[in-house]
Amino acid sequence: MTGAGSLVPDLPVEELRGSVEAMRTGVGEVARRGDRLWTGPLPGLTDALVEVARVDLCLARLVEGHADALRILDQAGREPEQGVYGVWASRSAGTGVKADREGDGWTVHGELRFASGVDVIDRALLPVWPDPEHHVLLDIDANLVDADRNSWHTTAMDASRSFTVRLDAKVSADAQVGPAGFYLDRPGFVVGGLGPAAVWLGGAQQIVDVVTTNLRSFETTPHQLRRVGLMEQSLWQARAAMSSVLRALETEQVPPTTEIAQARTAVVLACEHVLVEAPRVVGPAGVSSSARLARGLADLAVYVRQHHLDAELTRLGDKALFTHQVLGE
Repeated sequence: MTGAGSLVPDLPVEELRGSVEAMRTGVGEVARRGDRLWTGPLPGLTDALVEVARVDLCLARLVEGHADALRILDQAGREPEQGVYGVWASRSAGTGVKADREGDGWTVHGELRFASGVDVIDRALLPVWPDPEHHVLLDIDANLVDADRNSWHTTAMDASRSFTVRLDAKVSADAQVGPAGFYLDRPGFVVGGLGPAAVWLGGAQQIVDVVTTNLRSFETTPHQLRRVGLMEQSLWQARAAMSSVLRALETEQVPPTTEIAQARTAVVLACEHVLVEAPRVVGPAGVSSSARLARGLADLAVYVRQHHLDAELTRLGDKALFTHQVLGE
């Protein structure tokens, strides 16, 4: 692989995406090489995630989960166990893991969708719910779950191993991370949304990298150059939005929640431009002849759906109605 400096091992992308063991090796090596970077200053973390995503989106998605978990443990003042971590926190479609206090531990049971890194990661941070209003975060062995490996029906992001899992186990009290409510109530929860945004941004840049590299072999048209320029401009605006929020986080004690959401939205809008324009630039021959481009487009199209774009834009529109006024009247 190239493009991510010393972070990413010298493993061909096709080999990385070709087997679970190769992805496990790749994620483990990037996690090891990153070391203290994952809990260090945010600009260094987001830059690293962008660069890893320019190599492969699934690799970066799993590395981001590891980094997120380490930051959460650091915020709780807890040392991580050995191995690669993930964060399994989806409550999609009413699913979720319930918990009952039993003796000196917890009995946990339930179903969770989008548990990324099955068969790849070693441990997971898992919010469990004693009742619908309260949660506790647990540090569990990833092998405790029973994964439905047939629950992912697309090749897009398939190497992220994001499956539906079931859990029915007893976990010791020592597995609890932080006090009750810690996972959602900590200031780092909102800030953590910048990690996936950095991965989306890197995934979009990877597509532009492939498109522009391939275009050098042909005589380009003005229309192609215009569309490449549009993608470049969109990515520049997304990077500027991310940089603005990262600067604000250095000086503000309270995370700028609205600005973080807007930066994520700026990244997603840039990704939308790339997903539309890249196939137009290269045409069907370009998409069908490049496995990496086809895979990058499919991966990014699925992954950015994690961001609720319509809901965010609706909130911004609602806010605009009550904050803007015509000057001079």
